[in-house]
Amino acid sequence: MLDVRRMRVLKEVAERGSIAAAAQALKFTPSAVSQQVATLEREAGVALVERGPRSIRLTDAGRALVEHTDGILASLEAAEAEIQAIAGVRGGMLRLASFPTAYATIMPAAIADFRARHAGVELTLTEADPLLSVARLKSGELDLALLYEYDYVPLPEDEAVERVPLADDAIRVLLPRGHREARRRAVPLDTLAGERWITSTVRSSCHEFVSRSCRAAGFEPNTGFESDDHGVWQGLVAAGVGVALAPDLALEHLHPGVEARPVALHPLKRRIYVAYRAGGRSPAIEAMLDVLLETVAAREAPESVAAGAY
Repeated sequence: MLDVRRMRVLKEVAERGSIAAAAQALKFTPSAVSQQVATLEREAGVALVERGPRSIRLTDAGRALVEHTDGILASLEAAEAEIQAIAGVRGGMLRLASFPTAYATIMPAAIADFRARHAGVELTLTEADPLLSVARLKSGELDLALLYEYDYVPLPEDEAVERVPLADDAIRVLLPRGHREARRRAVPLDTLAGERWITSTVRSSCHEFVSRSCRAAGFEPNTGFESDDHGVWQGLVAAGVGVALAPDLALEHLHPGVEARPVALHPLKRRIYVAYRAGGRSPAIEAMLDVLLETVAAREAPESVAAGAY
């Protein structure tokens, strides 16, 4: 019978493209990875890889086996989840991921609340963008993840992952204090057609969101500055070198030199979801979903809105 642990090793070799890279990812020695692959080939009774001087390639049999590995790992995770369901939320581990702005705002309170209610469950939290989180959910590396999608830039549909809407994160126009448009309660994007724009790098969907939003308003943005750090955006806006679009969660601490205004005429937003593997909604995941929904509801209560008004 094939050993699922060795199948996971072969999957890493396929994804990384070499024994050395797979060894580094798995924290094994290269010789240990080679031995695991060789043993798996003996178990399978067929060659799974073709070894070159500096690289390694899967055979047809190896590719077929790797294609089945994700499903097998997901089934094992589902079995573990069912066992947890029988035992209830009394122990085990819940592995989470979040994008940075939710990590800094929503997750601290949610984690503290969850730990107070379910002290026996060990929590881990890592930072990841939505597409990476989805891949890790599907591979079984994560149990739960916070994702987002901007207007005009939807996340790809994936039947292997279920999404629960958590919140709508309003998008604000960031202007230097004293800017001519800052006198408005809400700013139409087309009034900023002649400005230099500050946005994310192309790694983030925010980059495409800004481009598509401006095109929908009738102009092509003149992007002059790119960074994936919202603090950098605020510093640049305050210095008067450009304008930006930013979600509310990124504006918990607004720079004194920055004015934040809603987008007029066609308000913009990004939608925030909690995601997990399809069919894998364990009691621990259910409990964290409840906590996250309560945390967001508390943040959106009238007193919270008043305290954070712009």
